[in-house]
Amino acid sequence: MITASREGILQLIIDLVKIPGITRTPEEAKMGLAILEKLKSIPWVKDHPKSIIDLKLPDDPWERRLVGCLLRAEPPKAETIILTGHYDVVGVDDFGPLRHLAFSPMEYTRAITGTNLEEEVLRDLASGEYLFGRGIMDMKAGLAVEMALLAEASANPLNLGANILFLAVPDEEDSSEGMRAAARFLGELREKEGLEYRGAILTEPSSAGTSGAEKEAIFTGTMGKLMPFFYCLGSGSHVGQYYQGLNATLLASCVNNLMEGSARFVESAGRDKTPPPACLSLRDIRKCYSVTLPDRAVAFYNLMTLRRAPAEIMKDLKDLAEQAFRNALKQVERSAGEWLAGKRPEFEPRVMSFEDFLSELDGTVGDVKSLVRRKAAELEKGLDDRDKSLALLGELCDLRPSSEPMIIVGFLPPWYPHRENTGESPSDRLAQTVAKKVAAEAKSRHEIDMEIRGFFGGICDLSYMGYRGSAFDPFCVAANMPGWGSVYRVSVKDLMKLDIPVINIGVSGKDPHKPTERLNLPYTLDVLPGLLRTAISAFAEGDVF
Repeated sequence: MITASREGILQLIIDLVKIPGITRTPEEAKMGLAILEKLKSIPWVKDHPKSIIDLKLPDDPWERRLVGCLLRAEPPKAETIILTGHYDVVGVDDFGPLRHLAFSPMEYTRAITGTNLEEEVLRDLASGEYLFGRGIMDMKAGLAVEMALLAEASANPLNLGANILFLAVPDEEDSSEGMRAAARFLGELREKEGLEYRGAILTEPSSAGTSGAEKEAIFTGTMGKLMPFFYCLGSGSHVGQYYQGLNATLLASCVNNLMEGSARFVESAGRDKTPPPACLSLRDIRKCYSVTLPDRAVAFYNLMTLRRAPAEIMKDLKDLAEQAFRNALKQVERSAGEWLAGKRPEFEPRVMSFEDFLSELDGTVGDVKSLVRRKAAELEKGLDDRDKSLALLGELCDLRPSSEPMIIVGFLPPWYPHRENTGESPSDRLAQTVAKKVAAEAKSRHEIDMEIRGFFGGICDLSYMGYRGSAFDPFCVAANMPGWGSVYRVSVKDLMKLDIPVINIGVSGKDPHKPTERLNLPYTLDVLPGLLRTAISAFAEGDVF
């Protein structure tokens, strides 16, 4: 049975962590089922079995599901507050010889004491205030607190100022397939049940949202993310005839020299600032060893956004690719001048967006859209979304009539739209008021100074609680993503129907995604539940100041 006592929340955290739930594994599906069983143990839920939410993701090979519960206030109300979070976690290969204990917090915390740790980690261990383990802060603890508050509220629905909708989703650590599916479900549920979504509360750890933060924080929006790629097509030749070709890896390297860590793509808004772009993959594309120059290579990047539109970013990406192409040709020219006497091929910089490449190909082979759908259906099922998109692009490049070198620029999955609370609408102002009330509660009751920030600094599922950007933005992303609609898609239509104000009030901890991931117990067990109660009440009251 779930209880909201300190001991009850701690036990629930441990119970949830014990189920690995690593993203895109069979254990992730088991995690969803385990949460369902916990919810069904709540007495109110036993009396109202139809309140349970159990929705399988469509065509999902792991049979993962959205799980949750709609707690109805009495007498019936339309106003509804969403409590949400993800139940998947990243892997444990980096735990080394202790990986077998990664999901046993008590045992792992004792075992890690004897390992080589940094001074700060040792201090936290000695304090007795931290519990270590994979997923304990990101984000099983947040889910546990939400579930405990749901159980607490269900004991007396007459005291509820609004309905509480608890929703746990899979796949946040990969492509947020769970929350993307939830967007449609939330819209359908609202229509079916006559709900009015006052706000959505996420409990992602604050440290995941603010790099180097010394204070706990409340977030009223979230950064977005694009994954730009540069698909480099060179000209193959035997290595002994180096200057008769153009190495695609040279093109990709020159792209990386300009793109990696580039301040050109950093955005600022008040105290919030995106990290610079980081290369997530840089490689040649061929299936076996060969002594010919690689004629294909790819680089793709993590790129965070606050306000910039995809089309504006695409223009800068193409400009960068053209400069990289020129730099590569200059390098070859300098080298040839020292080594080669005689004629060699002359190449011109050629850069295209994927959208333009597809349009050009359509003029050559005809009906490219049907071709893309057919090729997408033939892709190997085990590939991840990035590899599927790139494999599809490779198939299309095989059809191009020209063999001249070029760089194709586009986007890979996933796409996270940024969400900013501008304060222009009543719902935005309500979310800002909720944040202020929570911060005031933290100060007056616990003497904790909490920051109110505009953007959660890491990607999170709040991106899919609504969409307010230009209608052209998703078109630009879709048109420049190989396999949009078959490999990957975001239903902007569903997002625009939602437009739910968001807020993140998370657990406290350190080192998410590291072997030293740990949860601050005093804050999470003694402070956070009260802050979430305040947030729920403030959303329900609807007062704005």
